[in-house]
Amino acid sequence: MPRVSVVTSVYNGEAYLEECINSILQQTLQNFEYIILNNGSTDRTPEILNRYTDPRLQIIHQENLGISRSLNKGISLSKSDLIARLDADDYSSPDRLEKQITFMEQHPEIAFCGSRFKELIGKQLFTQKVRFIEQDEDIRKIVSCFNPFSHSTIVMRKKTFTKSGGYNNKFEYSQDYDLWVRMLNFGKAWILQEELGVARLTEQSTSNKNRRKQKLEVLQIRWNAFRQFGGNPGEALSYYLKSLVGLICPSRSHLSR
Repeated sequence: MPRVSVVTSVYNGEAYLEECINSILQQTLQNFEYIILNNGSTDRTPEILNRYTDPRLQIIHQENLGISRSLNKGISLSKSDLIARLDADDYSSPDRLEKQITFMEQHPEIAFCGSRFKELIGKQLFTQKVRFIEQDEDIRKIVSCFNPFSHSTIVMRKKTFTKSGGYNNKFEYSQDYDLWVRMLNFGKAWILQEELGVARLTEQSTSNKNRRKQKLEVLQIRWNAFRQFGGNPGEALSYYLKSLVGLICPSRSHLSR
């Protein structure tokens, strides 16, 4: 059995897909399986995927199921007890899996972990803007204010993912944030201090309708987190009000994942 199952869902990811896949194939930990779901792509994504012959890759071509259903499907097909996530426009450092899998094997009380990460804007790397929070106790206090995890640095236990119900289809933009909040009900979380991944941020023009929906999702998740785990009421209110302002006065473009 592989020590870890890596799962990526991709839609029209031709620009960065090879960099993403190669970052897993070049890991120092080599006992893995890599499940890649082509989620109805109409660009060169299928052609790129079909070039790979590594037996550890399981490539699935399917109709577009939406990101949540696609990821749920991929994780349901995994053979390992540990699941690593990687988005198709991001990439992992060579020692990511080795460090995170060793950590999870040594700490059975941890349900999921992330790590510090770099942000890639254009061709320039920056230190993550999200405040670094390491320990479970502090994560629970702050999760009602913001999402402290980068999706592409997550390693989680499959049993915890299943108990939590997996990704919720009703969240189109913040399904990861919602999942972390629910998984905290079934175990502890941790964020490693090492920078083990790179998250690519792109300048996108998004319709006000979609941006409003994203803001509404975040507000709902933050409220759910505050009801469950509490936290600093003043800080939580401050972040809540910032989201409301963004909902009422959205900008025309923003950096997004």
